[in-house]
Parts: sequence; C-alpha cells; structure tokens
Amino acid sequence: MARQTQDERNARQRERQQRLRDRHRAERRPDRDDVARTLLVWTIKSYLAEGRHDWIEELADAVTGLLVDQGFDERTAYEVFDDLVDRYGRSGQPFRLKAYFRG
Repeated sequence: MARQTQDERNARQRERQQRLRDRHRAERRPDRDDVARTLLVWTIKSYLAEGRHDWIEELADAVTGLLVDQGFDERTAYEVFDDLVDRYGRSGQPFRLKAYFRG
C-alpha cells in the first residue's frame, strides 16, 4: 500500500475542515472567536456602564500582557484594546451580522 504524500494529507485535512465549517455554519454554531468576542464586548460594556474604568485598565493590562507573551508588540496591543473599548463603548451593536446569517 502506497503512503500518502504530505500534499494529499493536507488536501484531505482541508476538505474535512471545510465540511466541519459548513456544518457549523448550517447549525449556526458559534466558534471560539465568536464566544471570545462576545465575552469581551459584554465585559467592556458592563464595566463602562458601572463606571469601572479601573477594571477596564486591569483588563487591558491582563489582555495586553498575554498578547505580549505571545510575541505581540505591547504598545500596539494597548492601542488595539483601547480602540475596541472606544468602539464597544459608543455603539449599541458592535458586530456586523455574518454574511451567511443574512436572509
């Protein structure tokens, strides 16, 4: 029996992953990033509503520290976090509906 080449294994893996993504889309199943994004929005909005800017600063420090540990630039990570706080703080619904959920 001939062994599969790496390209063949990769192609089969891509096909499996695409079927899984298609199934999850059909089930309207949120993925890890959807849950994380929603949790971050809820947390920021809750802290802002309570006037707990100190908690937002603590959250910024914690998240940025974890990003820096992964190799991201600290200053840039703080900028991105601050932009998210600004965006989530001023809009009622900060997410765009995923294209495949529309009509």
